[in-house]
Amino acid sequence: MLSMDDETKLVDYACNRDELGIGFGTREFFRYAGDLAKKRRLAFKCGMPSQKWWRLVKKRHGQLTRRKPEGTASIRHKQMNKVYVGRYFTALKDVLDKHSLHEMNDRIWNMDETGMVLEHRPTKVLARRGARYLQSRTSGNQESVTVNAAANAAGKALPPHLIVKGKTRLVLNGFDSDKAPEGTVMSVSDSGWTKQGIGALWFTDVFLRNIGPERPQLLVMDGHDSHCFVELIEKAMEENKNIILVELPSHTSHWLQPLDCMVFFSLKTHYNAACQQFLNDWPNLTISHRNFCGLLAQAERKALTKENIVRGFESTGIMPFNTKKILQEAFIPSMLYIELPVNENNNEPATAGLHTLTDSVPVVEVIAEEVPAVSEVSSFHDNLGYSVVEDHVSGEQAECGMEKQNVCPPDR
Repeated sequence: MLSMDDETKLVDYACNRDELGIGFGTREFFRYAGDLAKKRRLAFKCGMPSQKWWRLVKKRHGQLTRRKPEGTASIRHKQMNKVYVGRYFTALKDVLDKHSLHEMNDRIWNMDETGMVLEHRPTKVLARRGARYLQSRTSGNQESVTVNAAANAAGKALPPHLIVKGKTRLVLNGFDSDKAPEGTVMSVSDSGWTKQGIGALWFTDVFLRNIGPERPQLLVMDGHDSHCFVELIEKAMEENKNIILVELPSHTSHWLQPLDCMVFFSLKTHYNAACQQFLNDWPNLTISHRNFCGLLAQAERKALTKENIVRGFESTGIMPFNTKKILQEAFIPSMLYIELPVNENNNEPATAGLHTLTDSVPVVEVIAEEVPAVSEVSSFHDNLGYSVVEDHVSGEQAECGMEKQNVCPPDR
């Protein structure tokens, strides 16, 4: 049997791989354990650990468990790094300081879009134990309606802007717009998503009409191309620079966007519940244009609450301003894309054991608050002899590394 120290190394390796977004299952864990046992001149029956050994390992190491991860695009891992996030927070703080907006929650806004599919995701139901087949009726319609939502740090939500896929506005005639949330604006797009012209329409017909006369006001948006176009910027400039736009780094909304972090999940959960209840009450009907707006209104009333919105701004460090709200765990996956030194012994990258390195980017400056000016970037266990290139920064620049992690297979 493996020693407790070897087991601990295996467990640490598995957990740290998970933090990097490249975790593995029990089969891979068994293979590493078998290889390590061979190196220690030990032997498992049939050359692989047994299920009994696995149960005992889980009992000895309480932090280890099997969980299903959430799928995240590689570009999100790559973009969510301290370089881009540090620059964003620096720009945001400069705006808040310059315009004295730190105490003006009602003037700090966030706008984001999400897609609502007519075919909902069925909720859990009561069923007979042991039943092999469980079915739940859905509309079978994969059409998506884009919802542009906006809210401020005080908890106020603006009317939604719905974007429907279609060629002309005639497609809107099939929607029960009279049951939509009060003040809802509806538009048509070839793709069904925000595009040039529609974003400017939202800015004038929804945003400016509902934010009040107080100036200046700050609007935080993500860096998606559909939002950041000349028309919207020109509209903001027409307000004599009293509407300030701050752009989030692209592909970081899952950590930095208030509505994405705290509101949209709740919105879709309540929408699914409303759809499920509707289909249960009306077995002969399906979810369609005719009843979509009414179901969305039910979900919006429960999801876009003051509490959810305020928590969104707090959890993303916008209001009150606090960069420490972004957990260090958020940056760990980006370490895969840092350029690493070559191992002098075999001319291979120091992390060849990961087998997942893709396009690498060099470590560059990072701006952040309350961190040492000069530091050594290191992310690998000293005992394994791996280290990341040392990167020195000066002045207001900050360290660009995580705590040391054992991310290479133990003793391999």
